[in-house]
Amino acid sequence: MRNARRILLRFGAMASSALTVAGIGLIAAPPAAAVDYYYELPYPSGESYLVTQGPEGTYSHTGPYNEYAWDFGLPANYEVSAAQGGTVLVSDWSPYWQNGIEVIIRHSNGQCTHYAHLNRAIYNTGDWVPQGRIIGWSGATGAANGAHLHFQVINCNTRVGIRATLQGWTPPTGSRPVSVNTRA
Repeated sequence: MRNARRILLRFGAMASSALTVAGIGLIAAPPAAAVDYYYELPYPSGESYLVTQGPEGTYSHTGPYNEYAWDFGLPANYEVSAAQGGTVLVSDWSPYWQNGIEVIIRHSNGQCTHYAHLNRAIYNTGDWVPQGRIIGWSGATGAANGAHLHFQVINCNTRVGIRATLQGWTPPTGSRPVSVNTRA
């Protein structure tokens, strides 16, 4: 009986090790790469806002710079939260007038998140902000017809949009995704 138990324990340890090497943890956090590409919704936890235009929308989310962006119907001067922690690259009026006041944050995965049409940005270039921290207030600066938040994941060097998910899925136009983005 004792030998059978010892064999089962060794087999379990070997199986767990093999699965962990394969990237499948039995009782562990997801691999770092999975965490690096996980983005929270850019507004406070427990709240939901209408996606007025989602990725590949027909109004302004066309072409390489905006095709994977979301517009969230946040009211004017409402909290905008960092979708993932990182270093602020831009926090000011955009050199592209259409974006108005914008914040761009570089993350550990080398990608950036872009928050546009803000009424105010809080942090300075070079500051590090944790996920969930309020980085600015929504607005209608630049080419905006009304207050909202334009959010997307972009290539930090080219500003070209990158296909991404928010909280593990792609909220479509007309949905009201509920945020789990807790404040830091």
